Amino acid sequence: MSIFLKLLLKHQVRSSPAKFDQHYQVKGMTMIELLVGTIIAFIVITPLMGMVLGLLNDDQRESAKANTEEEIQSALDYIGEDVSQALYIYVPKKQETTSSGTIITTDEIQSLIASSFLPKTGTPDNEKPVLVFWKRKLVEDAVPVDSAVLPNKCNQKPYTATLPRNCNDTYVLSLVSYHLLPPETDKTSIWCQPSASDKPCPSRIVRYEISDGLKKSDGTYYTEAELGTELKSYAGDPTDNKKPNSAYDPAFTLSDPLKNVTDKIKIGAATKTVLVNYIPDFKLDDSSTNNLAKLTIQANAMRRNDATACCPTGPNVCDPNEKPNSPPYCPKSSVQLRGLSGLAN
Repeated sequence: MSIFLKLLLKHQVRSSPAKFDQHYQVKGMTMIELLVGTIIAFIVITPLMGMVLGLLNDDQRESAKANTEEEIQSALDYIGEDVSQALYIYVPKKQETTSSGTIITTDEIQSLIASSFLPKTGTPDNEKPVLVFWKRKLVEDAVPVDSAVLPNKCNQKPYTATLPRNCNDTYVLSLVSYHLLPPETDKTSIWCQPSASDKPCPSRIVRYEISDGLKKSDGTYYTEAELGTELKSYAGDPTDNKKPNSAYDPAFTLSDPLKNVTDKIKIGAATKTVLVNYIPDFKLDDSSTNNLAKLTIQANAMRRNDATACCPTGPNVCDPNEKPNSPPYCPKSSVQLRGLSGLAN
């Protein structure tokens, strides 16, 4: 065994002259070899990097498209639930025949705008109320079972053994208006991201709601103190107990839906909620009726990541020198929504 180890060590010493021979030179790569290797590596890696970047961009686009389609569907579901309680839907085109046989065409939404009955942001030319209707709004736990008890004593959900349900639900009349809000002018706004100095901000759909207050049996309105914290949004005007403390006009009646629609002085107090952003087109079809709304929403998925992205159709169409998005990245969805009422079919 010892003889074998000696032979192995002797072989190792002879095969490694660089460790014992000071004149031994270790040869490396020449500059030409390094240059050739670099070029080969560049030729191999560049297409791979391009492929990886392409996959990442595709994933980003598809993610934006999927998110946009999901948001459109959620918005339509929300609007559908809203319209399902509609008693009267204002339409952009309504024809009536007078007693003399004359056909009159009325744009009910434009009539509301001209009468300043609708809340608005911006100038009348770029504010676009699209879907406007009256609905029954459910108010839970608002009417005490005991008429001697005020609503501020109503127990709210979740009920318990010590705080059982002691009030009934009721309905109030509400005016709901969905608008296509004009592009934001503030480039730093959260609704204008990403932004570009030479490109407009995206349009978005907003929802306004104006509701009646809660009335007593004598027709007057409860005060905020009588309603308590949970129901204070339905309080009456502190200066006049015959008027609600909102833009709702108590003189309104569904039998004449184009008059006394809202209180023009208080119209600025309407509750506004942003429904969905990056919407270049939102419209109500002319064939809609007072209990059937035909809506179309188009979104711009690429606008989420690129301020220059545009859609080939809609109000904010692309410039001739721009490359518009392909239809899959400007998803459009249409829906028919029917309300509760059979008024003015």
